[in-house]
Amino acid sequence: MRQVRHGGAAGRIALGVFAAAMVLMLALPMMALADLAPRTSLLTSARYMSNARSFIISGKMATKFKGKQIAVEIRKPGRTYWDQVALLTINKSGRWSVHYTPKLGGKFFIRARYMPRKSLSRTAVLTVKRGPSTKMQILLASTTSTRDSGLFERIGPAFLAACPEYTLKATFVGSGAAIALGGTGDADVLLTHSPAAEVDFMNGIVAGKASAFRGLTRNKVMYNDFVLVGPVANPAGVVDNSASGGAQAAFQSIATAGSTFWSRNDASGTNAKEKEIWKLLGNPQIGQSWYKASGTMGMAQALATANDAGTSGYTLADRATWLNATSLGIVKNLKIVNAGDPILFNQYAVIEVKGARNKEGAQDFSNWIRSPQAQALIKTYGEYTYPGQIMFEPNAGPYPW
Repeated sequence: MRQVRHGGAAGRIALGVFAAAMVLMLALPMMALADLAPRTSLLTSARYMSNARSFIISGKMATKFKGKQIAVEIRKPGRTYWDQVALLTINKSGRWSVHYTPKLGGKFFIRARYMPRKSLSRTAVLTVKRGPSTKMQILLASTTSTRDSGLFERIGPAFLAACPEYTLKATFVGSGAAIALGGTGDADVLLTHSPAAEVDFMNGIVAGKASAFRGLTRNKVMYNDFVLVGPVANPAGVVDNSASGGAQAAFQSIATAGSTFWSRNDASGTNAKEKEIWKLLGNPQIGQSWYKASGTMGMAQALATANDAGTSGYTLADRATWLNATSLGIVKNLKIVNAGDPILFNQYAVIEVKGARNKEGAQDFSNWIRSPQAQALIKTYGEYTYPGQIMFEPNAGPYPW
């Protein structure tokens, strides 16, 4: 039986068509991938311009990406994280560029991300021999509990050691007042623990009114819990049913007995939590003589007032400040009478202020406090002074509005 050979011009054409189809099939996914992950060239000035004290970062993409955005990121000397230093629009020629003025000397790593897909460029390296002689000041507005717990004594110097191009001016007030400072542009970055007020600030609202400034980013930093403390004799007969919670029952016991309760009444995170619990009970404290609303206290002062023999009463505190006050011996007449209810969870957040005077410093503080090094400092704070106690539990991560 004679075999049929597939040869000649027709066979070669068929083979060519088949090969072209295979190449196209293989190329299409690669073409799609290239479009999904566009790259940009990345160039820096040939040398650091010591007179201008800046260098140029630039790149070029296909012209079809004109009008799109590029995020320029820098990892500064000694840092483990990247700062976004510019968000640029690609011009009609596909080009983009930015001048960057470093605040310190050393080796800088530079990269660019095509937004919003965040595909990366190559990384460039540039060494700056020396930075400016003057340091930039960061205005931090923080809740009083970071000071009254002693935590800031640890993280403040650590931040300045890690980021020596800055000085840090910290104002310690209730979270509501800290957010108000952000709203007027009198703070670059906030460290607060009042979730509802924080969400409002991200939307440009402070204390129910539109603010000149708003939050740019909001991220988790750490958490602990609130504890209800009161006189050792516990005149209201509050039951500490930690295993099953019971903060509402504890507050109701105080209201029923008419025992003195000291409220900070300052729109702080602690005050917001206290009001949240009272509201669940129908606000039985309103207009009552046993409910003392000062409005001038920080957390440590509220504890000292509740502890005083002439003004003894109950109050709500964050656990870290309570532990520190216990160590300092200023709450000898008080004890924890109720804790453990999930409603007493206490989350802290760091917020960069949009339009801040020192945007780069705010970003650096936010990135640093969420870095592994800072999170380790927070985790271990107090572990020797308070064996078995957790003052703050680090949980850096995104915090949805």
